[in-house]
Amino acid sequence: MEELKKMEEYIEVERQELNDMVQYYDLHDHRVLDKSRRVDSILNQYNHLKQTLLGTRSSIVGSM
Repeated sequence: MEELKKMEEYIEVERQELNDMVQYYDLHDHRVLDKSRRVDSILNQYNHLKQTLLGTRSSIVGSM
């Protein structure tokens, strides 16, 4: 469970960085798109880890 908590904190940091980037760059800027893909990848890793540890198929929506 500690792994999930660490990932949740990491996800929030990455999301905040993405939100900050949007203030300076266009949504279609390659830096914003790259960061968005990175956040998506981390979320997928989080979901996979959560399913493995908890044996569930739930998504992260509403679980944070």
